[in-house]
Amino acid sequence: MTRVAITTDRHDSVAPEYIGFGLVPVPVPCVEVVAAGEEALSRAREAVSDADLVLITSARTVDLLWPQGAMPGTGAVTVGAASAAAVEAAGGRVVLSGGSGLADLLDGAAHVLGGAGVVAFPHAAGTDPGLVARLRSLVSVLEEQEIYRAVPVGPEPTPVDAVVFASPSAVTGWLLTRDFVDVVVGVIGPTTQAAVARSRVPEVVAPEPSHHSLARALTSYLEVSV
Repeated sequence: MTRVAITTDRHDSVAPEYIGFGLVPVPVPCVEVVAAGEEALSRAREAVSDADLVLITSARTVDLLWPQGAMPGTGAVTVGAASAAAVEAAGGRVVLSGGSGLADLLDGAAHVLGGAGVVAFPHAAGTDPGLVARLRSLVSVLEEQEIYRAVPVGPEPTPVDAVVFASPSAVTGWLLTRDFVDVVVGVIGPTTQAAVARSRVPEVVAPEPSHHSLARALTSYLEVSV
């Protein structure tokens, strides 16, 4: 059976997606997530409560801000099914979900974002400033908050047949102690694809921004190539 390195620190939440396709997920975390202080998290929660819309690009954002649920009823625009599911699980309300990344979402949601008065955007440090500037140009008022940062860490040399990445930070962490020799590489999203492509072309790119989509695409690739 194919052993797949899961490079996020959220192994337990994504592993079932790979198990469902007959793969063996192996925890090989390549990032350490450092949350902002409680004061910053509180400001972000207040901004969301007061906004007309909130833009959610990661399920981690929901986990950090509303770990016990009780997300306010502010309409949420999300990147992908995983973010939408996290919003709904926390009691929030999704008004639009789509895109394979923030850039694609801005293309598809410009009419929704532009029609809102105040848009809250809690996000990770290192979010593409060009995309943030584009978002700011679309909305009347943008309430932007950095609520966490992902610190790359070098993983152990655990033997695997494939590795999957959902962030450029995880790619950076992997390359601190490992390389891409003799592993199939799968990615979620264009920015992560670009991070891998600086070293080599990934074999598998998820057609949608989710681990379910990536697991399915990886399985299809392995069925053809192995």
